[in-house]
Amino acid sequence: MLLAPLFVPTRRPGLTGRSPQTLALAALLLGAAASLAIGVVAPLSDQAPVGLGYAMLPLALAMTAATLWIGDQVPRSFLLGEVLLATLLNSVLVAAATTRVGALGDAIAYGWLAVYVALFFPRAAHWFVLVVAAGFGAGLLASGLSGMLTLWLLVVLTTWVLAAVLGQLSRYVQRQMVTDPLTGVLNREGLAQAGAGIERRRRRGDDPLAVAILDLDGFKLVNDREGHAAGDALLAEACQAWRRTLRGSDVLARVGGDEFVVLMPGTTAEQATAVLERLRHAHPVEASAGIAGLRPGESLHDCLARADRLLYDSKAARF
Repeated sequence: MLLAPLFVPTRRPGLTGRSPQTLALAALLLGAAASLAIGVVAPLSDQAPVGLGYAMLPLALAMTAATLWIGDQVPRSFLLGEVLLATLLNSVLVAAATTRVGALGDAIAYGWLAVYVALFFPRAAHWFVLVVAAGFGAGLLASGLSGMLTLWLLVVLTTWVLAAVLGQLSRYVQRQMVTDPLTGVLNREGLAQAGAGIERRRRRGDDPLAVAILDLDGFKLVNDREGHAAGDALLAEACQAWRRTLRGSDVLARVGGDEFVVLMPGTTAEQATAVLERLRHAHPVEASAGIAGLRPGESLHDCLARADRLLYDSKAARF
């Protein structure tokens, strides 16, 4: 088994080595800074809030720099927090608008922010629409502009459609990226993301963690004797039975043809042995296993490497 990439999520970085969500938000913030600069240099009217534009321009540039500098070193919630701050600041611009055209121009930013949230934070897309509705509505009321109900409805409806459609598409693509299509359990990418999340949570405590690697015995013979369709059915049935047996907090992933990894938070190596016995009773398929408990200061990858060695020791003893 190739262990090296298992707990290094494939971030698919851009040219700068930064993640797509960081680069996309930095681009949005830089675009906002450029829009502010244009508004300052070429205001739409003599009453345009140029002074406010001067004040917000360095803030937008500072947010862009902060996103690029630390966007991949902090929890993803930091990026979502920046989006909410940008939404609030945009509502302030709406409140300072002196013309309907100015308010409409500021409202365009809500749509771009909604696209970003839907693509990278699809679970937050629906409540982000509520934030936009409240922020834009409050901004329009504070501006004192009349007859803006239609504009408010159009902006909120557009934001909702963008969030709903792109959010659904993003969730579908993300599921496809992390799910093994045959068995329905996580694939290597999904395991990498789940493992990274477990490691982040464990930094806040010392709860035990056990990992196990399973390798089906005689699986090649099933394929040779009964055909690959029978082998595929066996894998799918075994995974369904194992998923029903494992807890909701446990992680099951297929990392090879007939190789699986199980992560069991809050479980010691001794307790994990009992869990694997339950898996063996859940489905008649025979499997060798290597079990290891995470040691203090040990990385999840190193723990998995120990389990991998134990697996092959177990397999060598059986055959």
